[in-house]
Amino acid sequence: MASGILRKHQTPDINRRKESEPAMNMTRMMKFAATAALSLALAAPALAADDARARELINSLGCKGCHQLAGEGGTLGAAFEGVGTRLKEKDIREQLVNPKGKNPKTMMPAFADLPEKDLKVLVDYLQSLQ
Repeated sequence: MASGILRKHQTPDINRRKESEPAMNMTRMMKFAATAALSLALAAPALAADDARARELINSLGCKGCHQLAGEGGTLGAAFEGVGTRLKEKDIREQLVNPKGKNPKTMMPAFADLPEKDLKVLVDYLQSLQ
């Protein structure tokens, strides 16, 4: 295809690269993939530790007396599975800190005195339950 004129029965090849263009830069792609994998690997232990702490808090605070988690627990309150789909992060936090705010007749205790770090771990964990 010389000088951009198509001859009879010729179609432009839009997927064909010009000879002057380099092939996809594999080195750059590999660096990006390695960086992403390293970031995930470094974050995974922290996330696992936070999830373990959240489950520990759920057990020690007695949440499973009313709520189910992984098929274990009571049925008086809503199951934790899917709570991240049903409620936004701020709503989960508000429910933990001030449960009577939305339902004055609830039996759920307030966890306003919970250390901020533990409250954040719980909120993040519950939000992740999609």
